[in-house]
Amino acid sequence: MGLTIGGAMDLIPPLASMPRCCASRAGHWIIRRSGAGAQAVDVDLLARAIAWSGEAEAARNQAFNVTMATSSPGKISGRDRRCARHEAGPGRAVVAGKGISKLDRAWDGLRRKHNLIAPDLESFVGLSFQYADYSMRYGQTQSGPPSIVSTVKINQAGFTEMMDTEAMFQKWFKQARAAHLLP
Repeated sequence: MGLTIGGAMDLIPPLASMPRCCASRAGHWIIRRSGAGAQAVDVDLLARAIAWSGEAEAARNQAFNVTMATSSPGKISGRDRRCARHEAGPGRAVVAGKGISKLDRAWDGLRRKHNLIAPDLESFVGLSFQYADYSMRYGQTQSGPPSIVSTVKINQAGFTEMMDTEAMFQKWFKQARAAHLLP
């Protein structure tokens, strides 16, 4: 995850834009999920792991898993919602991937009100709405398949850097606000 504009697999734009758009329409985006979400990784952490692997003898001809040190993106905590400035509350469930066109006007209003440089909602979020639906297990009644990804091998080889999922969300939401992409 990072700050991709128009990307296909980045939860930062949909998690930051959907709640604000829904709240501006007198509702709340309800994050409903069952079971585990998908695994993800911070793009900065991945870049450092790639750079390390190009230099480290222990990484030569090896394949490694790189993922977050804590919970999956499908498990959004209260702190994550606060750093996205998403207020929890009663409302209706929204299928992000199918509900985007209904929120265009709300997003355009937020862009004007907060003088944002972000493009229209579909260009800003891209296919990441569908990724959000998948990650949050929207519409699923059963737990998804387990996503077991071990970072033991890369740690044993010498790359021991980790990032907390909540810290990653805070970092990207803060950068998006500083870049005037989000209110």
